[in-house]
Amino acid sequence: MSEKHSHRLPGSYWRLFSSSTISNLGDGMVVVAGPLLALSLTDDTRLIAAVSFAALLPWLVLSLPAGVYLDRHDRQKIMYRANLVRGVVFGLIAIGAARDWLNIYSLIAAVAIAGVCELFFDMSSQAILPAIVDEESLEVANSRLYIAEIISNGFIGLPFGAWIFVIAIGAPFGVNAVALIVAALLIRSIRIKNKPQAAASSNSFLTDLKQGLDWLWGHDLLRTLAIMLGVANMCGMFAQAVFVKFARDELGLGARGFGILLATISIGSILGGLIGEAVSKKLDATTAIILAYVIFGLSDVIPGLFPQIWAVAVSGIVMAIAGTTWNVITVSMRQRLIPTELFGRVNSVYRFIGTGSTAVGALIGGQIAFTFGLRATYLASGLVLLIALIALSPVFLRATKTYIAPERTPAPPSIT
Repeated sequence: MSEKHSHRLPGSYWRLFSSSTISNLGDGMVVVAGPLLALSLTDDTRLIAAVSFAALLPWLVLSLPAGVYLDRHDRQKIMYRANLVRGVVFGLIAIGAARDWLNIYSLIAAVAIAGVCELFFDMSSQAILPAIVDEESLEVANSRLYIAEIISNGFIGLPFGAWIFVIAIGAPFGVNAVALIVAALLIRSIRIKNKPQAAASSNSFLTDLKQGLDWLWGHDLLRTLAIMLGVANMCGMFAQAVFVKFARDELGLGARGFGILLATISIGSILGGLIGEAVSKKLDATTAIILAYVIFGLSDVIPGLFPQIWAVAVSGIVMAIAGTTWNVITVSMRQRLIPTELFGRVNSVYRFIGTGSTAVGALIGGQIAFTFGLRATYLASGLVLLIALIALSPVFLRATKTYIAPERTPAPPSIT
């Protein structure tokens, strides 16, 4: 089979691709409009950070049970329903913002509900992709999804969301509500020929959950990657949770300037999506992952030392390249290594460690900013990341030696 033919993606993938692109367009508008809305409701960095905390808390609280649930139920239906509920929630936010019904606490509650839906959707989408595309096409499929996500979310959604927020405060949330409903209908229309059947487990919920924990904890490579990701995501949220206030107070940006800055930073994510597959082949996956982590730490120090627009943009672009490259390599690795029947619960453990930490990072970041100032969030993040790199690199390198090249490593026997 030629390489060109092996990377030909089926029609079902393009429906998933279209759904992802449309929903990410709306999400991009909310990424910029949400913090701006929070800033219009309060000036307290702790409450602004609490909005991010509410959105991310489900990854800390629900990741583990959600994984068991995904393995027992139809993942396509979960994605469809999750987007529908999110559409309703953002529709209510739009109405509340337009009618001036919202306060910061009701925004936090609404964002928390949307975050639960996003968790189920996100985990289901990663689990369903291996049933749609061939194993050898996973990097290509993931790269194209990431590129489309960043273009629609970053280049289009961010500046457009900031622009219409200035004109009509509730409009970005209303557009996102419509986009999510359309995306849900596209998900529902997908026909998967080799659709994995939901596992009719006779085990208790806790037994299935323990299987996922045991599998990941017994896999040296994925366990170490999960811990590395958890530290990186936690530190990244120190500054991200209060970035809208940093942009206003330290950089002197208004709503439109904030959106343009975020869109500029997204250039790095597009480049990362374009080169992620190539980097994983030109460099070995081990080198690419370590290099990305070095960039994570160094890039966070720059805005703390030089709180200027150029420094924030450059560091953001470089970090986005590293982050998207990391995602392309490690998501494809998980999709290849984890057995299909265990993917939901094992991936949920990985995401609990790797993504659940963001909620903790948001709270810490809000408190750092409140106590030591906005610039301190970047300096603290860079310092912790570089210490983590020194501590975790030897562990990671030992783990890679246990296996053959990660893209060809067979998964351990599934648990029966």
